[in-house]
Amino acid sequence: MSLSTLGGSASALCALLMTVPTIAVVAAEKEQAREICDATGVKGGLIVHLGCGDGKLTAALRPNDSYLVHGLDAETGNVARARAHIQSLGLYGKVSVERWTGSRLPYADNLVTLLVSADLGKVPMAEVLRVLAPSGVAYLKQGDAWRKTVKPRPGGVDEWTHFLHDASGNPVAHNQIVGPPRLLQWTEDPKYARSHEHTPSVAAVVSSAGRVFYIVDEAPASSLLCSPEWQVVARDAYNGVLLWRRTIAQWWPHICGWTAGPRQLQRRLVAVGDRVYVTLGLHADLCALDAATGETVRTYDQTRGTEEIVWHNGVLLLAVRTVTEERSSELKAWAQLSREKGSPLYVRETADPLLQRLRGIENKAEVAVVALEADTGRALWRKTGADAAGLRAVSLSAVGERVFCQRSGNVVCFDLKTGEERWSVPAPAPMRVASDRAVVCADGKTVAALAADTGKTLWSQAPLLCEIRDAFLINDTLWLGGFKPLAGSDIGKRGPVWGPYFVTQHDLTTGKVLKEINPENPNHHHRCYSNKATDRYLVGGRRGTEFIDLQSGEVWWNSWARGVCMYGVMPANGLLYAPPHACGCYATVKLSGFNALAPA
Repeated sequence: MSLSTLGGSASALCALLMTVPTIAVVAAEKEQAREICDATGVKGGLIVHLGCGDGKLTAALRPNDSYLVHGLDAETGNVARARAHIQSLGLYGKVSVERWTGSRLPYADNLVTLLVSADLGKVPMAEVLRVLAPSGVAYLKQGDAWRKTVKPRPGGVDEWTHFLHDASGNPVAHNQIVGPPRLLQWTEDPKYARSHEHTPSVAAVVSSAGRVFYIVDEAPASSLLCSPEWQVVARDAYNGVLLWRRTIAQWWPHICGWTAGPRQLQRRLVAVGDRVYVTLGLHADLCALDAATGETVRTYDQTRGTEEIVWHNGVLLLAVRTVTEERSSELKAWAQLSREKGSPLYVRETADPLLQRLRGIENKAEVAVVALEADTGRALWRKTGADAAGLRAVSLSAVGERVFCQRSGNVVCFDLKTGEERWSVPAPAPMRVASDRAVVCADGKTVAALAADTGKTLWSQAPLLCEIRDAFLINDTLWLGGFKPLAGSDIGKRGPVWGPYFVTQHDLTTGKVLKEINPENPNHHHRCYSNKATDRYLVGGRRGTEFIDLQSGEVWWNSWARGVCMYGVMPANGLLYAPPHACGCYATVKLSGFNALAPA
């Protein structure tokens, strides 16, 4: 063997001997990271590695794209080595490292999903708990053992599992922390909705178990000529880290007028615990997704055409509209027209007749009310024909063992488990909201409360408002929000929505007016969405997002934060979530993007 050959072989052998332990070390770090994730139960989010050393474990703490990892270390040499290792893996950005020597961590309150450290150094445990999100985990080495500490979820914090908060349809968060927004918790794309005049780019937003889920059109906002890209997206509720997304095959046409879409679109998404219930298409079956991963857990039989979803006490209540050949063909025709150059859909005068035809075809198909066991898919009962005809959009709700809805002019109560009709009475006004005590019906002419157990009228009266925008049940009282007739110089405006937004509180048993709140007129029309509330505030939508204190009547105006058309904002998890919109009002101060806002 020549010296040159021997030298080459020796070099190869040396390289091999150096590579084997390196591979072994990387494998060991991956195994340790897997053990950490298993021990903590964390499945995505913002991971902090305090005292990251050479960065090998730091990089391994990102097993997939659901994780964003930030390493901290006091030693300059460690930071350099960690960055080099992460860059060698092509992970830098999703995994990053920073030199940090302070005792206060560089994060907002309630931001971090998992903090891992073998040595906290001079960082006190109180500081770790400050930055951890509710239900977030600190995994710390104490002596020779690793120990898990879970930050408790604070009292007075609520989820928002349905379009209108929960199965009752009462859009009130039982949340003592949400307040006038003063801090930015996180912000994400898209920066803008696609159009102010067409189908809103965000159809629904809900939250459960520390996650936020929403249906969004992620096609470019630069042109409506681009085909829509509808997705179901999941993010960490406290830091906005993307957890997963699922494609929606076909949705309501994106070039319809912004108020022309069915209200039921906002009830296509429900999140409860470790499950997300959604239809992955306008005419699709209902499916259950794993909330952590987005994987399909179950597709429910005989649910094609589901257009409303309510989850209550383990029961799925659905409004299911028959998918006729005419419905399918019309939707395909719209998809084709939207791609054509010079399409009649892009001019209002020629689009309106086509839109009326589409809505007519959609609405004339028969609807059924269906109850299923959520865990098994077993059918409990089904109402069809006259028992479901004329179902009012967004009226299906449930409280206790009762299901309520409005159909063909009647308010009806069914048994949750059997579907047996308990009572049916003529609706004195459109059904608004239900509780275990009463079902409230209200419009600009009549406000009435029906006994939840019998349907008997508890009281009925003319409202103080000529247009009722909202109905809330808060602390066993009824709050109504809306507008009074315009007077004087205001008559020349476009209608009551240009006047002040008034709030009245009523005794739920008698209807007696307990309080009136009369905010000033901001000289701006009300937004096109309904308002939300908490136990402390009415969260209004005039110029932006107004917090009306229900005790004092004081109003905090926030012109820079507002909701997306037709949906609005979501108060949950101690935060206010404001989805991206296309509004140009107050352009010099307004926020762009999907924003989670915290109180002071």
